[in-house]
Order: sequence, then structure tokens, then C-alpha cells
Amino acid sequence: MDTSDKAGQVGSERLSAAGERRWRILIDGDHRADPRGRGLSTYSRTLGAALEALGNEVSWLIGADAPAKPDAVLEEVMAFDRPAPARGLRLQAQTAARMAAGLVTPVVNARKISVGETVVPEHPSGQSGATYLAPNLFVHAHYRHMLTRQFTEVRVPDPIDVLHLSAPVAVKMRGVKTVTSIHDLIPIRLPYTTTDNKAEFTARVRRSAAQSDLIITVSEASKKDIVDILGVDPAKIAVTYQPADIAPLSAEELDSVPRVLGRFGLEPQAYALFVGALEPKKNLRRMIEAFLETESNMPLAIVGGKAWMLESELGWIEGALGEAARKRLRFLGYVDREDIRRLYAGAQFFLFPSLYEGFGLPPLEAMTMGCPVVTSNVSSLPEVCGEAALYANPLDRDDIRSKIEQMMGDKALRASLAAKSRAQAEKFSPVHYAERLAAAYDRLGS
Repeated sequence: MDTSDKAGQVGSERLSAAGERRWRILIDGDHRADPRGRGLSTYSRTLGAALEALGNEVSWLIGADAPAKPDAVLEEVMAFDRPAPARGLRLQAQTAARMAAGLVTPVVNARKISVGETVVPEHPSGQSGATYLAPNLFVHAHYRHMLTRQFTEVRVPDPIDVLHLSAPVAVKMRGVKTVTSIHDLIPIRLPYTTTDNKAEFTARVRRSAAQSDLIITVSEASKKDIVDILGVDPAKIAVTYQPADIAPLSAEELDSVPRVLGRFGLEPQAYALFVGALEPKKNLRRMIEAFLETESNMPLAIVGGKAWMLESELGWIEGALGEAARKRLRFLGYVDREDIRRLYAGAQFFLFPSLYEGFGLPPLEAMTMGCPVVTSNVSSLPEVCGEAALYANPLDRDDIRSKIEQMMGDKALRASLAAKSRAQAEKFSPVHYAERLAAAYDRLGS
């Protein structure tokens, strides 16, 4: 039985045993079809799958304009980033038009559309449900809130019980319960690591928290921030964590690991791995410097898409490092999910000394694949990794280097952490996630 079947079984058993209500739930869905498997897309897919497995009727609200994929501005808005700086008169005019549209559009009517329409992102495997389209909804709502501090009301033609926002976007519905997922408050905690308009973000997340009937978050560390920084009643917040949407390799798939690694110039158990956005909060410079200070020729494979401030984070490499050091760094860019599974499985260890994480999905993915982890001793990371990781102070390059050397030099330690990692990852399985999500929704009452 696969994990989705197990989650469905757990949901059905809980509903039949306790008689919980089945909800008609509308989720913002622009990120769910993102093939790159980034944080919000993984979260949206697993959220929808779990809610459906629990017997709820799940539908999706999208704000994309044709073609179906969100544009660059929308992606950044949904990821709590400011719209990209204007580049030329055309983009300036587009931004002005969106601002104007936000100002004059306090209410948006979404229409129900068929799967055959080109503006509809495909449903993730195993998921169904209606889709409602309000073109550019989230972009216009962002600008409306930025300029007026008002949320945009959205209406759909069918009855809805719950609007579940997968992030605190500036959208509301009348006559329904609101659940908002707040993953972290990093733009407030570490303002220099994000590009957000901090005043706008703070106002938006405060109002989202205030108007929500339930806040769902992904770790006790994030819950503490929401309570301490936003002043939210802890009873209003449910910690559900989140599962990884990655599965261990089968015996047949394991046989393909050397071949796949060979395409990247890597050999099994002879490289370290980092996976994540190439952005300031990932602590890339300290990580790279610490790794290169080890007395080893092992390469570090770095998987991740370019993010903001990439030049300041990585631009120093060309001028500061010699050729031999540069050759130890393998920047692989975006890698598809099937190849990432094999990269995790083939790595000697996973390196993730992030400055701060609301949850830390890449370390969970590594543990799911049985890959030993070196990570930070701050925020949610000890909570997620438990005893299945080595921990370093992310601000102390010497400590990071020491933990890397310890991992490199101790095969028995790596074997022990690999064994512990799978048991630790199981705590965040789809089954346990469905149980926690059901318990959270129980709080909404009738």
C-alpha cells in the first residue's frame, strides 16, 4: 500500500470513528502544478491530497492568466517576495495597470472552468476537484493591499465551507471559515534575507492571522514566532508539520543511481549534496568556505535555482578561489525530481547549514532517502531532524567545517545516522500528516 492509500485509510477510519464533518474546501492553487517541486508547490499538493484523503471535497482557486503557469510577478508575490524591479517601459506599464486594477477591484467573481481549458493547471496525480479562475487575482490583491491595506474579496458560484490559503495572501471570502497556513516569519525575523516590502508583509500577515478562524503552521518553532511576534493566541494555531512528496528508491531504481550520477560527473558515496534555493538565508558562503577548508578532494554538488542576491552570495567564488577549489563545487542548477531522488540516495551526506527554516523540507527529503544530514542547530531544524543529524552553529564557519570533517571521516557514524534518518522521516509521513491535519480541522467545529 503506498503512502497516499495509507493516508486515505487513516482519514476514512478517523472520520467514521469520530464522525468529523466533511468540509467543502477551496484552496489557492496556483502553485500546485509547479513541476519543480519547490516548497509551496509541495505543500499545496500534499495539503490537497491529505484533505481529499480525509473525505473532504477539495476545489482550487487559481489566479493565473493564460497560459496556465503563474508569471514571474505572481510567483514572487505568492512566495512573499516583492514584484520584480521594472525592466523597461513595458513592464512599468504592466505594473501600473495591475496597481490600478487592484485599486478599483475590491471584489472578484471567479468562474468555474473545465479541465480542458488551457488556463487550468493539471491536477496533481490522484487529485480531483473543481477549479475556479479569477485571472491575476493574487497579483491584483497584492497591489491592492500594498496601496490600501485592504484585502480583496473573492466569490465563487458554488457553496464553500472553508477557504484554505496555503500562504497569507491578501484574499478573503464572506460567509466561510478561513484557514491560513503561515509557514514562517522569516521576512520579520531575518529581514536582510528576503526582498519583501517588510511593512506590507507585516501588515498582511497580521491581518491574515487576525481574520483566520484557524492558523496552520509547519513546526513548533514557527508557532512560537507567530505567538511571540504577532501576538496570536496559541490555541488558534495548529502544528501539522508537512510530509515530503518523495519516496525511497526501489531495488531496480537503486541500480540506476551510478548511471544517473555519471551524467553529473559524480560517483556514489563520493560527494556531499546541498539542495535548496540559492538565496541568502541558505548560508551558502559559509557552507562553501567551510566545505573547501576540509582536507579532502570530495566535490560538493549544489542543486537549486537562482534566487535573489545570487551575485553577492556566489559572485566571490570566481575571484577568491583557485581552480582546484572551484572544481570541487558542482552547480547543477534545477534538477528534476527523479534525478534528485538518486542524488540524495548516492550522496555520502547532505549539507544544509541554513540560517533559519520554518520547516526544512530538503533535510526531510534527505532523511527519507536514508542520507545522513549535517544541518543547523537553530529554528525548526533540530525539531525536524531529531537524533538523525549532526548539528552546527550556522554562524560559526569553524563549527560547520568540524561537523563536515566528522561526517567525512566516520563511516560508522554515517551508517548510524542513515539508519536513524528513515525512522525520523517516518514521523512526518503522509499518514501522520493526515492525522494532524484532521485534528486541526476538528477545531473549526460545525
